[in-house]
Amino acid sequence: MPRLLLITFHYPPRPTIGSLRPGALAKYLPRLGWEVLVVTPKAPAGPRPPAAVIETGYEDVIEKWKGKIPGSDPRKPLRSQPKVPITKLGEKSFLNRTVDFAKSLLVYPENESGWKSFALDAIEKIDIPVDVILSTAPPITTHLIAKEAKRKFDCPWIADFRDLWATNLDNPHEPILHFRDRRLEKECLRSADVLVTVSGPWANRLRELYPEKPVHVITNGFDPDDFGNKDFANRAMPGNLFSISYTGQLYQGRRDPALLFEVIHELIQEGILAREKSRISFYGPIEAWTQPLIERYDLQGVVELCGVISRQEALRRQQESQVLLLLGWANPQETGQHTGKLFEYFGSRRPILAVGGVRGVLSETLEETGTGIHALSKPQLRQWLIEAYSEFRDRGEVRFRGQDAAIIKYTHPEMARSYAALLASYCRADAGAAVGDSAADLSGVGGGSRS
Repeated sequence: MPRLLLITFHYPPRPTIGSLRPGALAKYLPRLGWEVLVVTPKAPAGPRPPAAVIETGYEDVIEKWKGKIPGSDPRKPLRSQPKVPITKLGEKSFLNRTVDFAKSLLVYPENESGWKSFALDAIEKIDIPVDVILSTAPPITTHLIAKEAKRKFDCPWIADFRDLWATNLDNPHEPILHFRDRRLEKECLRSADVLVTVSGPWANRLRELYPEKPVHVITNGFDPDDFGNKDFANRAMPGNLFSISYTGQLYQGRRDPALLFEVIHELIQEGILAREKSRISFYGPIEAWTQPLIERYDLQGVVELCGVISRQEALRRQQESQVLLLLGWANPQETGQHTGKLFEYFGSRRPILAVGGVRGVLSETLEETGTGIHALSKPQLRQWLIEAYSEFRDRGEVRFRGQDAAIIKYTHPEMARSYAALLASYCRADAGAAVGDSAADLSGVGGGSRS
């Protein structure tokens, strides 16, 4: 059986969206004939896939500088200070930008780079053969580690991009560091044998930079097992409110609900929506600019900020909602992002309303699957909300109209199949044959539907 070395910073049970893709590969690739060996930082206790895991130490680099930045409090985490809350949508104070730049310089290329030495020490002690290396980012430190691991094992290396690196249109670094990012990326990826990312537009950006390298698209997905247990089946039913739920981060206003608030306010004022029957819930980190925005549109009691909840609770809340909300990325050039949350919404089987951003893979995927709409204008959003509320009022529920045959392509078992085929093409002939012989192991898994 061929062996895959999977290098990932995020891994179950770490409660991050970045854990889902590597966790799914570790769960389903063994059923397709692959032995998976995971290298990851030590994680909290909890359930994880049945793959061999090497847990390493991890140093939070930015905490080493605690108390050395003027105005910082050594008794508090440095990542939260010194900082002035962003109270106006889309704007950062000069102090925030200055401090963010200082932190970027201190920990360049990123804070997670403190994991590199621990991971390389662990990899050096591996005394069994490795057939293929797969690193998944962010953080980009995983690729820097994989570059060194390739030297040790002298085997193919696949660099997986859940988000892009130097070509990321929302690169968090100040422009002065962008040139440095591009140089580091090119130097690192010179050793990679193949590049993988999650959407066509992102793959095209990589092809432009690396025309000599194969670039593949393997989308994210959801695990049907997360939505098929009886606990969810018994508890998760849409309630008696016209409820719209958002689970995730707002990224300092780069995901902007202002248009939705404006239309909801107008529909309530016109008597089309009943205030007492309408509820918009945000589950995730609360940002300081959101409450003033709620008050601006007089939506107190309609919009609620619920804070961070567990993933299990988020899945339940999604299934209890009439409508699930996605917010398009604010950058008008970003057509390649459809966010991992989209596919998790597929599993919840509730209608999806995407608001804002530009037409791109998010719009196309919603249309392909019939799971919802990407409202790109105020009239379009207004009309959809009127029709959805009318259906809720008449039937007690906004119906889910997703097409199961299209949705099934976005399950974790299907993602694993795509990856297994790619991995096999980089193995020696006998290993590739062993993988092919085991492909039937996923038969009957991942229907993507439930009654």
